[in-house]
Amino acid sequence: MWLRAGSLLVPKPTGLNSCQNFCTPNMAASPTRWGILGAGKIAVDFCTCLNSLPDHKIVAIAARSKDRADQFAEEYDIPKSYGSYEEAINDPDVDIIYISTIHISHVELSLASINAGKSVLCEKPMALSLEGCKKVLAAAKEKNVFFAEGFWSRFFPVYQFIREQVESGALGEIHTVQVSFATPISNVERMRKRELGGGGLMDLGCYPVQAANLVFKGRPESIHVQGTLMEDTGVDSSAVITLKYPGNKFAMLHYDMRTSAGANSFVIRGTKGNLVIPDKFWCPDRIVVGDNQLKYFQLPTVEEGRIIFVNSQGFCYEIQDIRECLLKGQIESSKIPHEDSETISYILTEVQKQLGVSFEFP
Repeated sequence: MWLRAGSLLVPKPTGLNSCQNFCTPNMAASPTRWGILGAGKIAVDFCTCLNSLPDHKIVAIAARSKDRADQFAEEYDIPKSYGSYEEAINDPDVDIIYISTIHISHVELSLASINAGKSVLCEKPMALSLEGCKKVLAAAKEKNVFFAEGFWSRFFPVYQFIREQVESGALGEIHTVQVSFATPISNVERMRKRELGGGGLMDLGCYPVQAANLVFKGRPESIHVQGTLMEDTGVDSSAVITLKYPGNKFAMLHYDMRTSAGANSFVIRGTKGNLVIPDKFWCPDRIVVGDNQLKYFQLPTVEEGRIIFVNSQGFCYEIQDIRECLLKGQIESSKIPHEDSETISYILTEVQKQLGVSFEFP
């Protein structure tokens, strides 16, 4: 059934709308047991989704402050709280570690978790350099443990629809990708400090880069960057990135942490058709097919707990995909395979070089 919204045709949303209904419990397997590193805002949303899924259990939370870990544990009914990340990593009751700490700690904590034999979901970016990325992926392969970079966008049904359209040839020869992500976060202290992994590229710019990678795959033939740095701290605040791929295919990407863009969109243009995510491309629930057909995907809802960021209930998709990977004994997810993470890191590292920014951490 189709509904009309202005000039667009919109399919009536279908499907179950709660996280518990979204995931039918797998009674043949025990719950996936999570250890959470970091007790910030993103961990709040992630744990709200975890507690809404019956096949998952949070068994430990670790923060830099034991008091903060205790408070978080009380809010989310977590049996163990630690004042050091190492304690959670070495907890024998933990199957998988979720790393939600600041960027500069991602490589160190990923390697520590992998070396302890734990599966890992690390928030993006998994590393601040290609060197750090390669170290983590090599360790996961050597230890034969699961690792995924937390580009949660890749797990949304809209992104699965894009994959199907691209791979089926429905769009013809795809020649252009355009993505823009701008939001005013330059006043956040962490974003202004290079020593904390700050700057717009690793928080915002990485999303357009992963979107281009979703469509074109592989390394681009050339990368051209023009951007601006903050005068007082030297971190990057905005950039326009042009990626040229074989066959004269281009991705034109933009990010800006000083202002909003109006529409943070993701456009794919092919010889037979176009796809447009009109807004919130990093956590979408709709996509425009062709000129005026709006296809809507109803997101799961959570019945209890706090949600801070827009559409964070979409974490349910990522969480359940990872459980399925673990049950199958896989060391990577097809939604964000290691090859994609390495390619994205390669592009981000080159963008850093052209902007003239660098970090002391891998």
